[in-house]
Amino acid sequence: MTIGHKDSGTIASEIKMMRMEHAGAFLVVEGVADMRFWRPRKHVACELVDGEGKENVVGSIRRLDARRFEGVLGVVDDDYDSLMGIDPGTVNVVTTDAHDLECLLCRSRALDAVLAEFGAPLKIGRFEDAQGVDVRIGLLERALIFGRLRWVAMRGDLSIDSTAIRVQRFVDIKTWQVDQAGLMGAVATRDSADHERLLAQCVARLPRTDPWRVVQGHDMIEILRRGLMSVLGDIPASVGPKQIAQVLRAGIHSEELRKTALWTDVRNWETMNQGYSVLRD
Repeated sequence: MTIGHKDSGTIASEIKMMRMEHAGAFLVVEGVADMRFWRPRKHVACELVDGEGKENVVGSIRRLDARRFEGVLGVVDDDYDSLMGIDPGTVNVVTTDAHDLECLLCRSRALDAVLAEFGAPLKIGRFEDAQGVDVRIGLLERALIFGRLRWVAMRGDLSIDSTAIRVQRFVDIKTWQVDQAGLMGAVATRDSADHERLLAQCVARLPRTDPWRVVQGHDMIEILRRGLMSVLGDIPASVGPKQIAQVLRAGIHSEELRKTALWTDVRNWETMNQGYSVLRD
């Protein structure tokens, strides 16, 4: 979805103009948060471009491909594309190997950095002992119902109110539990038990796959934030998702990032596009 005032044609035209002064690679990303993640990790000879939305990133690169314009790579969130067989349609776009960048970071040791910064060790230990899982798995389990409902909406299996899929409304701060019944009832577009049953069946019939491709990063960060307010820590309400996301972006270790499929795909692109460096050595 386009989130800024520019379209794919504008982005492509800007890159062509920038080529007059920059001979190296261009890395086109979805937005400001992605710019902040890649800036310290990009090669000095690579220019970052804010594509202002996934559609713009893919669209602008397709436009440049048509003109045989070289040295431009786009990085976008997978979202549900791999689960639904959707291809970006260009070898010059690579996707995250989790649902999105935030999920990739929550799956990594960057989550440990967030817990160290905002969590209370005694509370975290108490939660893990009582639940029999670590915080990462507990977070993933809580995010899955939200991700599965978003996937149902994306597939069009059943008419549902996707605007009602809101973490703030259905994750209790005091208990860090998800009100699944309330969530299902709110998402069902018809106020009837039959429609809720149909919705539950649609969720149950979803293909079994890597859960990190199903959950959504923004949901995970908000669920984590609510956990850190009571069950896992004592942060005030003034600590927002942006602060948590900032620690996540800074917290992933280089060696762990190098093991991701995303990093490998970017390196492979560099190999196929000799003379254009995207990643810092």
